[in-house]
Amino acid sequence: MYKKAFLVAGGDKDNLEAFFLNIHDDELVVGVDEGAFYLLNKGIHVDIAVGDFDSISKEQLSILKEHIGKVVLLPSEKDLTDTEAALEYVFHHYELDEVKLFGVFGGRVDHMISNLWIAFLPQFAKNIEKISFFDKKNKLSFYKPGAYELEKEENKKYLSFISMTALVNLNLKQVKYPLENSNYEHPVALISNEFKSQTMQFTFDEGLLAVIQSSD
Repeated sequence: MYKKAFLVAGGDKDNLEAFFLNIHDDELVVGVDEGAFYLLNKGIHVDIAVGDFDSISKEQLSILKEHIGKVVLLPSEKDLTDTEAALEYVFHHYELDEVKLFGVFGGRVDHMISNLWIAFLPQFAKNIEKISFFDKKNKLSFYKPGAYELEKEENKKYLSFISMTALVNLNLKQVKYPLENSNYEHPVALISNEFKSQTMQFTFDEGLLAVIQSSD
């Protein structure tokens, strides 16, 4: 039974292969549109391909169908993006603990923003904390109100807190720029903080928070 899923979309995929060196049997690999063909070209096994596949040729689509066990072909005109549809598919069919998305940054800005806006879509509300975005320099995760201890990612210097909504009672501890009982009436980007040790703690009472660890 799959517990984790790796979704690869059509954005920047520079140095992506390193994330797929040690895929386990309980980790599902999903190629989203052109991302599926990218994975095949890199010799990475793909369990499912999802998309309208308007970014690849008919010949390339035939190759996908030949080598991938499950190809979910979407209409080109639809209300969801391919990435949103792929997320809906994996959460509907599998009881997943974690979903890692790759290829969601870079490329078209509207695609990048629509990927971030997944945080606001009601169909993902109950699973939003299971979703993280990755590229070679960044990891972005979403958090609902609560108390958390965060461990520093290897080779990631910076730590940023992006409020997707208003925030109530945000506290940051064991960081270069701590906060105590801070409230924000509108979304705000608190960027370029840093860990003081290998772990830090943060809490907040209301809102939705995106936390990013990044490197130069």
